[in-house]
Amino acid sequence: MRLKAMRCTKPLLVAAVLAGLVGCTDARKDLSPGFGTTVRTNLAAQIADPEARYDSVLQPGGDGVRAALAASRYGKNQVIQPAQATTSSIDNKGAAKPAN
Repeated sequence: MRLKAMRCTKPLLVAAVLAGLVGCTDARKDLSPGFGTTVRTNLAAQIADPEARYDSVLQPGGDGVRAALAASRYGKNQVIQPAQATTSSIDNKGAAKPAN
């Protein structure tokens, strides 16, 4: 028994033409002219400029001798511990008192 192939070239041809026409539509025609501007602006704001120069802003200075001593103490495990921080001794009515 031999099976005959069904010939349905017209529906396939119509589907191919319609699929091709879908690509011709301009999806941007319904969008506002500024669509995407915010995203591009935010992206540009997050990119660091490796060549940034700030002539009017002075960089903080440092004491090289003091930094070298600190690095030396760190290497010898002789780091100077910071002073113990405490809370204020002012007593307000209804406020919790600091633990001593």
